[in-house]
Amino acid sequence: MTFKAILKYYLIWQVLILAVVIIASGFLPVRESGTYLGGGVTEYHRDPLLNFRSNFDGVHFILIATHGYNFGQQAFFPLYPKLISWVFTYVRSPVLIGVVISSFSFFLALIFLVRLIEMDYPRQVSRWTVLLLLFFPTSFFFSSVYTEGLCLLWIVLSFYTARRGKWLLAGIFGALAAYTRLVGVFLFPALIIEYFWQSGMQNLTFGRILTRLLPLLLIPLSLGIYMFYLYKTTGDALAFYHVQTAFNQSRSLRIVLPYQVIWRYLKMITTVSTNDFLYLTIWLEFIVGIVFITLTVFSLFRQRLSYSVFSLFALFLPTLTGNFVSLPRYVLVCFPLFIVLGDFAAGFPRLRYLLFSLSGMAFFIYLSLFAFGYWVA
Repeated sequence: MTFKAILKYYLIWQVLILAVVIIASGFLPVRESGTYLGGGVTEYHRDPLLNFRSNFDGVHFILIATHGYNFGQQAFFPLYPKLISWVFTYVRSPVLIGVVISSFSFFLALIFLVRLIEMDYPRQVSRWTVLLLLFFPTSFFFSSVYTEGLCLLWIVLSFYTARRGKWLLAGIFGALAAYTRLVGVFLFPALIIEYFWQSGMQNLTFGRILTRLLPLLLIPLSLGIYMFYLYKTTGDALAFYHVQTAFNQSRSLRIVLPYQVIWRYLKMITTVSTNDFLYLTIWLEFIVGIVFITLTVFSLFRQRLSYSVFSLFALFLPTLTGNFVSLPRYVLVCFPLFIVLGDFAAGFPRLRYLLFSLSGMAFFIYLSLFAFGYWVA
């Protein structure tokens, strides 16, 4: 897949985001939810086409970047807001800065994702993978004041450099991922497996293993640095985990097994009012949970083990808190599962059309809801 093709699809996607929001403004009222509209109600209405991109969690990233951490915000890892704060010294629009960082990072991630895919698959698989990722129902988070675009870039670069045997770079990019989102730390076990997969367990010596894998220790070290900061400032090294209950998302600090989560969603589907917009979000969370759990199982037989291990950790950790809340956003960085979808789409045209039809409709619905202050993920 050429650079021009990637750029073309990316620009079409950006134009569609604006077009959907403009169209939806004609029939969907703004939910005046105050704090969680980008920049507050007044600021949101000054430039809704920009400020909608910082709705909900985006507000926290802006506040951390401009005022530092406050109560309950330790769940948001520091690299992304730190980048915003650095540029904010020169450009006094934190929302615009965040959007540019996210959007540019995502575009770079697509370029290296294509290179990574084409190490193992024909070009048509990379094409359909990119298209499915661009028009996934929640892909607009890649261009919002959220960490998805930046984190995907570090994750893809870490795998890409590891596949090329550049282990120091893989460790550095992995450390950046872990300093952006907790999911980045799962690169550590995945890349260890990748090293032994590449070496084939032949001609290995302790010294050779140590010199190759030592840079990967930067990944857990990165998480350790943030935990040390949390301990010094809050007295709780695991504050990023413990504050989750403050967001009223019914997360449990105890492990809840996936079958229990599925049963819970079946009950919600039958009890939540269909007149509530939250009903649509519950369906999205449930379908994404089922589909991507299934794709994770498929990946164990169709992909490199390192890819499957990363997806397994990245997908299942959020579900162990007792629900699929935000899972439609969390799965965006599970690029190996989108490769599985792209492989299926390349080989089965009818499935391809079905996927794009359903995903396109969902993209319109959930982008519209998010842009006007309704919780999506």
